[in-house]
Amino acid sequence: MRSSLRTAAVAAALLLAPVLPAAPAAAPPTGRWYAVLAPVEGLEVAFGMKVDGKAGKLSGALVNGASESRFTSVSWDGETLALGLDHYDGKLAARVEGGNLVGTYTRTTPTGKFEIPFRAKRTPPAVPKPAKGSPSVSGDWGVEMGEGEKSERLLATFRQDGGRAAGTLLGSTGDFGPMNGTWDGKALVLTVFDGVFIYRLDGTLDAAGAFAGTFRTRSGVPTPWKARRLDAAAAAAWLPGGGSIVRAKDPEARVAFSYPSAPGTPVSLDDPDLKDKPVVVSILGSWCPNCHDEAPVLEELWRRYRGKGLAVVALAYEYTEDEERSFRQIARFRERHGVTFPILFAGATKKAAETEPITRLDGWKGYPTTLFLDRSHRIVKAHSGFDGPSTGARFAVQKKELEEAVKGLLAR
Repeated sequence: MRSSLRTAAVAAALLLAPVLPAAPAAAPPTGRWYAVLAPVEGLEVAFGMKVDGKAGKLSGALVNGASESRFTSVSWDGETLALGLDHYDGKLAARVEGGNLVGTYTRTTPTGKFEIPFRAKRTPPAVPKPAKGSPSVSGDWGVEMGEGEKSERLLATFRQDGGRAAGTLLGSTGDFGPMNGTWDGKALVLTVFDGVFIYRLDGTLDAAGAFAGTFRTRSGVPTPWKARRLDAAAAAAWLPGGGSIVRAKDPEARVAFSYPSAPGTPVSLDDPDLKDKPVVVSILGSWCPNCHDEAPVLEELWRRYRGKGLAVVALAYEYTEDEERSFRQIARFRERHGVTFPILFAGATKKAAETEPITRLDGWKGYPTTLFLDRSHRIVKAHSGFDGPSTGARFAVQKKELEEAVKGLLAR
């Protein structure tokens, strides 16, 4: 009886107790963040992030100096901030700890999934003040990357403003992305993280005005490099032009291929939209940063000249032969850049060299490669690589060269 009375009393007390409001959800960590990625011990790669919460909708961008690349998605569940780089099959995820962000970058590649820790804070890193009279590093530099038979010739273009430095490296398949960092009058540090590229360049300028240092990727293994300053003429001749690297084995042979634009929907050069037309063929991959740089340029050319008979088609080589995954990544690539010309799934990267039209090329280096086919679909010009916006004037020059190549096709 006493037990029943106690139970009734407790129940009554609970009914009469005031209902406390739920604790308010933590606000999303919007604003500017200064981050450091740490792939291996002793290697730090700096980058930035912007998270915006305007109109109650989260958005944001990955920041490398003056370059910003929008996240494909931004979400906050009260504990974890998730920043999507879906076009690269990657994601940044972090929690707020002591006013900072602590998390990981996760990405899926042909060799599997990897995770890299990162941290971010609100305050920007210190910028050194070079001593008065310190030399400027702005300009072009001829780089020898590596040693002995493995040495590779690259072109570096640096821009310096006080203790801030920026620039990139250029090779046969394009540039290394928008690298940013510092210059203290003796030592140069440049890094980039764009979802694919994870690079750090360290160099020291000697009394003779030559650079020497190390270049590191995600693995952390240092590759030695050295460089000397180049004038405009020497810089122009330092690397072979993209049009001189790759060429048709047989200029009279006609290109023929058939690949799907969607599962079960093959497209060939004999289709009405392509037959008897001059065609620009872009050999690309949705995982390739330089291909992302080239796509908007090709889209612009396609819109400008399709009324005059130009056709543009891209052949995408993806990390896997899995059609579902590959078409998903191609769709993300297309949506990101507003691409309206056809993008066909040509197969997996590991088998690319065995496929048409790559089998028709001498000197093929990789992605992107752009082919210019006449109305009979013979290769009249081929171009290796693409120099993106981080190369400054070279980007503008390459856009003009591509347009001139298109005009030449239409005039044939």
